[in-house]
Amino acid sequence: MRNNSPSQSSDISYYMRRLVDHVPSMLAYWDKDLRCRFANKAYKVWFGRTPEQIIGIRMEDLLGAKLFALNEAYIRGALAGQEQQFERIVPGPDGVQRHSLASYLPDIVDGQVQGFLVQVTEVTKLKETEAALRASEAFLDQTGRMASVGGWEVDLRTNAVKWSDQVCRIYDLPPGYQPTREEARQFVDPEARDWLNAMVASGTQSGKPWEAEFPVITATGRRAWVRCFCEVAFEGGLPVRMFGAVQDITEQRTKEAELRQEQSMRQRIEQQVAELDRLLKERSEMLDVLAHEVRQPLNNASAALQSAKASLSSLNDVAATQRVARAQKVMNQVMANIDNTLAVAALLAQSAPIARQDADVDTLIGVAVADMPAEEQARIHIERLTSTRTVSMDMSLMRLALRNLLSNALKFSPPDAPITIRVSDSDAPLALVIDVIDEGPGVAPDVLPHLFERGAHDHHHSQPGHGLGLYIVRRVMELHGGQVNLLVQGQSGTTMRLTMVQAPSH
Repeated sequence: MRNNSPSQSSDISYYMRRLVDHVPSMLAYWDKDLRCRFANKAYKVWFGRTPEQIIGIRMEDLLGAKLFALNEAYIRGALAGQEQQFERIVPGPDGVQRHSLASYLPDIVDGQVQGFLVQVTEVTKLKETEAALRASEAFLDQTGRMASVGGWEVDLRTNAVKWSDQVCRIYDLPPGYQPTREEARQFVDPEARDWLNAMVASGTQSGKPWEAEFPVITATGRRAWVRCFCEVAFEGGLPVRMFGAVQDITEQRTKEAELRQEQSMRQRIEQQVAELDRLLKERSEMLDVLAHEVRQPLNNASAALQSAKASLSSLNDVAATQRVARAQKVMNQVMANIDNTLAVAALLAQSAPIARQDADVDTLIGVAVADMPAEEQARIHIERLTSTRTVSMDMSLMRLALRNLLSNALKFSPPDAPITIRVSDSDAPLALVIDVIDEGPGVAPDVLPHLFERGAHDHHHSQPGHGLGLYIVRRVMELHGGQVNLLVQGQSGTTMRLTMVQAPSH
């Protein structure tokens, strides 16, 4: 056994001082009078003092009045025999603000406080690392919120489950909630539990990563859909941990369902459109048959009546001639009604643009007048206030529109009263204007609001018919981009105006 000689004790003290000087923490001892009795190298470097300047200095003189005042409560606590620990941001020897963790450990001998040991450790790097970690966690949390993705893991040895805050949010649970493994299973929709358990068992046995989509019921009873990703970690060939991510895909599934419904509806609409096209084609074919099988015999009958009337007139059989004339009038009315019905069904129901061509205005007026009963044609007078000869139009449709206006004017004017066709120009808009003017009693007040609608009975509601005449006129003008208006209305006559808008020349 070696004796602790003074030289040996001195050696130990030397080595201890060397050891303490290499400790990165600042170490110092202060007596109860708050004078420094010992300070290691780090402590001296921090304050920029030599050993001679540190040993024996009063704490207030070393720290300065401001820092001493901040530490005074901890100093009193240490002198009262209580351990003190606190964090502080103080300027280092280079003037840079640094985080420090300080501990004041009382030195108690025989129940009396002799002083206290000060240990100060700079934790700036640790604080920066913690701040970076918090920022990273906040970034991941924010990203997880935006993508509705959270992380999870299960310790297969203890069955302990860990959920990230975002997983808790997906299941309508408070952040930080950690369920048991059985509780986690209960959130899965009952209809999907057996299937998912089989998926987990297979993945755990094979070790292959897997993903699945399944319905869940959250803590608030809300039904949702999630997509789960899973991997398995092994140790010594045994599975020890499952981990992965879960994403809320409820909105995506809802949109996919809406899209499928929309596509299904679109398919049904397309089928209905195809069926409608077939029916329209069939109807068009039937109308062609009707036009041929009905109108041709009527045309033949009209021609026969005209011939009979001429023969009877040559025999001076007035009574028979009048009866034939009445039959002609009825026949003309029937043919006009058929023409209007066929026009509505075959021409005006079309959605495609009409075929417009430059057509002669005088020819249009001539054929429309020629469509009127021969004995009435002399009543029609033409006033030309423009030199325009041709306009862009569908001749057959415009003939039908003008013929209907002339027929109404003749029907509702006093016998032998003149009917005027006035042709003029319009600059705004650029258009050809055709006015049909009669001296009839005007339109009944209750008919006016619906004059150009289907079912309106021309000038007077007491007249028989299906109310197609002025409706056809309106549709014809709409197809031409123009319009028909009741320009003058009163006891002394009516003026109907057709405005045929023309495309501006380039």
